[in-house]
Amino acid sequence: MASRRLLPLGLILALALLASPAAALAADDPLAQANAAYAQRGDLAQAQRAADLYAQALAANPKSDEAAYRLAMAWYWLGLNAPEGKDLEPFEKAVNAAKRAVEINPDSLPGHYWLGVAYGVYGKAKGIMKSLALVDPIKEEMNWVLAKDPNYEKGGPQRVLGRLYFKLPGLFGGDTDKAIANLKQAVQLGPDRWINHLYLAEVYLKEGEKPQAVALLNQIIAGPAEKGFEPEYKLWKAEAEKLLKENR
Repeated sequence: MASRRLLPLGLILALALLASPAAALAADDPLAQANAAYAQRGDLAQAQRAADLYAQALAANPKSDEAAYRLAMAWYWLGLNAPEGKDLEPFEKAVNAAKRAVEINPDSLPGHYWLGVAYGVYGKAKGIMKSLALVDPIKEEMNWVLAKDPNYEKGGPQRVLGRLYFKLPGLFGGDTDKAIANLKQAVQLGPDRWINHLYLAEVYLKEGEKPQAVALLNQIIAGPAEKGFEPEYKLWKAEAEKLLKENR
């Protein structure tokens, strides 16, 4: 009798998984594949792959507001990690994707939230004076989200509004007191969403409140990262360390 060669156990298991209905569905589902790639967004090649797959998912299902707002998320992340001067295009794509989500589903909470976020970073990339027309739309989107869910994204709308009031010149509506009030609330709602602490620390540093800022920055560095936000935490921690070093 001819001898039979045994397949390695790992290969057998892999073949079995591929043969399963769930695996076959995932292989044909660009949204599921995009989510898997986005989970590995710390690798920018995977982040770009996620954006491409979300675009494919939206093309396959033009009524999927989930594909649209997740596409906005992917482009937002790519913009954050783009070389200096190269972030305008990905942020503009994030705006367009979030707009699409809201067009598809006017009640899309993440759609409205990510539209406001995308407006903010797009405006920052363009420059304050060139993006003043976006101030009211950002406020409108965040107030819409607040009315639906004041706890959304662990202080997300408060975080965006606080950042807006901090970055705007006083002549155009900037207000340090409003910035601090919103960011304090964001920290309360998201005690482990460390970007809240980072933004509040920046306001305190500008106001000369160094002890409060240092305490917040040390909290960020001590961590740990919120589950699912490990790539973002790496950026927030690095910025906290930088600010501490600059303000010794």
